[in-house]
Parts: sequence; structure tokens; C-alpha cells
Amino acid sequence: MRKLSAIAFILALSAPLPAVAYTQEEVDACTPDAVRLCQHVFPSINRVVLCLAQNKRQLGPACTLAFSRARSVIVARENTADVQKTKY
Repeated sequence: MRKLSAIAFILALSAPLPAVAYTQEEVDACTPDAVRLCQHVFPSINRVVLCLAQNKRQLGPACTLAFSRARSVIVARENTADVQKTKY
């Protein structure tokens, strides 16, 4: 059951999400942490990501970098959207 959950998680994160499209390297980096910390919320992608965010101090270095990249992409998109909305 644990392997099936891990596979489902990997496949789910491989699909592009509206806010951030995760790269395969980021999925690979966070899968061990997801299995270790968030197996209780599988297979919900949103709940796994939320669980990882709530446990960010316990994440491995590679997954921490993946979350930092995702955060910077979201901020950049929000800033771009704000600039586009401001038309005089």
C-alpha cells in the first residue's frame, strides 16, 4: 500500500498544477519527505503540498530548494498580474 501511495503521489505531482508546474527533479526531491511526513494525507495533492509546507523545517535540503523555487515562481506571477491590471 505504501508503494502504491508513493507512486500515486509521484504521478499526481508530475501533472502541471495551476499555480506551479513541478519539474521531475522537484518531485524526486520531495517524494521521500512526502512519504515520511505526509503519507496520512495521500492521495490528495493539495493536502500533501500543504502538509509539506507545514513541515518545512523537517524537509530535506533538496525539497526545501524545490519549495523555494515554487514560492519565487508564484510571487513572480502575482507581480506580473498586478502590473498587467494597472492600466491608466
